[in-house]
Amino acid sequence: MATNIAKLKKGKGAPPPAEDVQDVTDDSTRPEKGELRPLQVRIPREVFEDFSEQAGREFGFSHGAKKRMFMKIWQAYKAQNM
Repeated sequence: MATNIAKLKKGKGAPPPAEDVQDVTDDSTRPEKGELRPLQVRIPREVFEDFSEQAGREFGFSHGAKKRMFMKIWQAYKAQNM
């Protein structure tokens, strides 16, 4: 049984144009390598979802966005309080 691909909508499911997406191979935003330690906290689900969404907006919906968001917040805190 052959699939009739003529019925598929053009562009549906296609990736965005290269100029509209972040360069995921750009290592300039990565911090220097060092020893990493886990940090776990239990927070309300709503806070987690809001934090995750904001991290995705600022850093892209990809692996490491929440970590980068936390580091941004930590750096701002240190700049104000230390």
